[in-house]
Amino acid sequence: MDILVTGGTGFIGRYLVDELVSHGYNVKILSRRNLDEPNMIRGDVTNIRSVEKAAKDVDAIFHNAALASDRGKRSSFYRVNVTGTENIAKVCAERKISVVHTSTAGVYGYPDSLEPVKEGNPKYPMNAYQKSKLEGEKILQRYGREYGFRVSIVRPPLVLGAGAYAAKFIISSIESGKFVYVGSGNTFVPIVHPRDVAKCLRLALERDKEGDVFNVVSFSCRIRELVEKIAESMHVEKPRKSVPYGLAYVAGLFGEFTAMLGKEPKLTRFRVKTLGTNRIISCEKAKTKLGFEPEFDLDKTVEDMVRWYKSLPEDEKKI
Repeated sequence: MDILVTGGTGFIGRYLVDELVSHGYNVKILSRRNLDEPNMIRGDVTNIRSVEKAAKDVDAIFHNAALASDRGKRSSFYRVNVTGTENIAKVCAERKISVVHTSTAGVYGYPDSLEPVKEGNPKYPMNAYQKSKLEGEKILQRYGREYGFRVSIVRPPLVLGAGAYAAKFIISSIESGKFVYVGSGNTFVPIVHPRDVAKCLRLALERDKEGDVFNVVSFSCRIRELVEKIAESMHVEKPRKSVPYGLAYVAGLFGEFTAMLGKEPKLTRFRVKTLGTNRIISCEKAKTKLGFEPEFDLDKTVEDMVRWYKSLPEDEKKI
């Protein structure tokens, strides 16, 4: 089967391409990067001509390209995550190509509850990135219904593993002694390894015949469990400092303001909510309908993150 992967040179995209190739798929990559590789097509999802060219003679598209950040201009997110996704939808509609879309569990917001969040739960996206991803989902689903092509959507929560900026941010903060808990540190966070995301995306293509939405999670744990496991693996002192949630939220607002001035913030409201509110994401539908079983747990994920972090040059470890 011939496959096009948009954003195939990005963080999750690289894992996805490896997953597909290892399972016998012929893969082409649409990327803005100018890499001299035989399966690479240089282009941009915001340019429909690029998409039309890249999608020639393919059987399915994995739409993984996105502008992903917890801050930035609304117009930038919507240009890539909405307009770019609509370009994918238009090409799929014209050629009746199935599409598997990488979205985000951020569309649910942060309910601060231990009740598992299922795919049909209300949507409360909090920032421009999450809102644009939800809008992209709706566009694909609408085109799929109107033009008769299959749309599968996969929603990962916090993605941690080798190559993740979030992994580097957390480990660097712990190593330098600057990590501070938001509240008690006992809130639950859902985590997925990028290899598990790639596996679920592949299974969605192979087994989701109707076109459905799936959460994908490797495991859930308390923030403190994650942080202390990393500290043990790094052989550094476990963080002990904490800041009240309300104060951290105000600091997150200030961090977003300084980001507009070109400074890298240590805190944003997104990071505060990720670290300071309870969230459990249900993965039961993917397990039941797709036969998905995660390969990574807390120990394996931390081992992978730390091994990658230690391999980085010292100047690349800085945040």
